[in-house]
Amino acid sequence: MEKKLTIRDIAELSGVAKSTVSRYLNGGCVREETGRKIKKVIEAYHYEPNVFARLSAKNSRIIGLIVPGFDSIVTPGLVEVIVAYLKRYDYTPLIMHTGNDLAEEIKSIERLTGMNVDGIMVLASSVTKSHEAAVEKANIPVLFLGQRYCQGTSVINDDYHAGLELGRYLGAKGASHVAGLWVSEQDLAVGRERKRGVQDGLKEFGIEEMEILETSFFYQDAVKTAESLFAREVWPDTVVCATDRIAEGVYKVLYQKKARIPEDVSVTGFGDYETSELLRPPLTTIRLDLENWGEISAEIMLQMVQGKPVSKLQINSFALIERDSVAKRR
Repeated sequence: MEKKLTIRDIAELSGVAKSTVSRYLNGGCVREETGRKIKKVIEAYHYEPNVFARLSAKNSRIIGLIVPGFDSIVTPGLVEVIVAYLKRYDYTPLIMHTGNDLAEEIKSIERLTGMNVDGIMVLASSVTKSHEAAVEKANIPVLFLGQRYCQGTSVINDDYHAGLELGRYLGAKGASHVAGLWVSEQDLAVGRERKRGVQDGLKEFGIEEMEILETSFFYQDAVKTAESLFAREVWPDTVVCATDRIAEGVYKVLYQKKARIPEDVSVTGFGDYETSELLRPPLTTIRLDLENWGEISAEIMLQMVQGKPVSKLQINSFALIERDSVAKRR
């Protein structure tokens, strides 16, 4: 078995002190010529530094990434973009999974702070006073994704205006009896702002009320909620779903009842997952630019780590994707 190269070995091969190699690996200052020597040895021997050993360095070049789970479509795609961007600039992501537990989210911020990471990115389901206290104690850059953090820096989707555009679109199509399958307002972005946008857009066309049936982000919960909706004698002519995954649950129930989309019921969602175009009929939805969101977030995080000024709020773009799941009713 080939012996793994150590910092001592790199120092000897480079003709420099071990402390100089350590300083170079940890982002410290070394002379340009010395840095070239060390880099040449590292590349020649394909040296990979011990990530956890770097956690004791002044600059670990490790970014903590806190996520609620990987059971959604959005989170894995967003994380993939962020990880690729961080690696491009020689930063290592350290991912903490909270299982959609807010208390665990706070603990993860505290744990990562104690591990001496350079910065923390939080894909949050909400922002509470406990979050604010944990960030204040952290004393390192913390960036929130998906939820607006008024006391600090965040990158969010334009949930309100995305909802507003979809609401206006449905109003112009002639929707009259609209039901929304939605997540709790504990999620301020999706649960409150996105829903408020849809409601305001519908009101512009005289639709004063959208009936809300609360569900979760999980497919099976969406199916159960849709079953309760379509067990009624009178159905809505339009169902707006907080996400495309919830819309998939609606599709399943309507298919089982041999109902026609969009002739009997129009259905829309948010997200534009890869599977949304494969549904029959293809789903009308709001596309959120995951690649742009991930790259902007990673870039802002690195700027914060480097002490550069950043905008406190960045808003990711969206687009209405019109397909065949909405009927024109007037």
